[in-house]
Amino acid sequence: MKAIILAAGKGKRLQPHTNEIPKCLLTIDNETILEHQINHLKSCDIEEVNVVVGFAKDKVEEFLGNYDSLGMKINTIYNPFWETTNSLFSLWAARFQLNSDVVLLNGDDVFELEVMNQILSNKDEICVPYKVKKNYAAEDMKVKIKDGYLISIGKNLKNASGESVGIRVFRNEGVEILKRSLEKEIRTDNFNLKWYASGIDRILQRGHKIKTLDIRDLYWHDVDYPNDLKNAKINVNKISTKKKKANLKIV
Repeated sequence: MKAIILAAGKGKRLQPHTNEIPKCLLTIDNETILEHQINHLKSCDIEEVNVVVGFAKDKVEEFLGNYDSLGMKINTIYNPFWETTNSLFSLWAARFQLNSDVVLLNGDDVFELEVMNQILSNKDEICVPYKVKKNYAAEDMKVKIKDGYLISIGKNLKNASGESVGIRVFRNEGVEILKRSLEKEIRTDNFNLKWYASGIDRILQRGHKIKTLDIRDLYWHDVDYPNDLKNAKINVNKISTKKKKANLKIV
């Protein structure tokens, strides 16, 4: 299995923290968010990581080039339209990497290792994890669930069952289903404004069943605002990945 990390955006809501660097290079306990993610992926035996870059791409690539930590294969994929597109196009830019089982991550996801362990232990063709919260913000990617299956996904849902965790797995035929859905979504009006969750919603509309996974009390957070970054730093003991260094190969 390989990983794709979508990290092309600027993260305007985190300014001034992201005036010069993207969200994935923000630090938590002297490690970047990207570093936390890659370390967790390595711990789960993921040997190839593809990072979609855009804003400040040179800084991300410089960081990865100087990062001597994991002994794993790293690719960077450039989204040249990062200023005017969203995660749908970033994933579209990486579509040629959708040729085997894949775990997709957003570049601002911080989480404890057990979250990734549970998600990868799920063997369904498509798995959309979620977390139940007391209240949901307008920016949360919400889900509705019935009998363990995803019913709908989007930011404007009412009576949500939970917030979609930004880490999703596609296996076997699920990868091909995702690719076909992306092909359709990229041809729609305003495709540049869409999150790739619209592709998941299209899969549902086509009648495919998508399993969900409740991560319950495990720690996961997406870093959209300064308070989110503060929350991650408070919970650093849950997400810390500091370990003995090896070698990282950039290709």
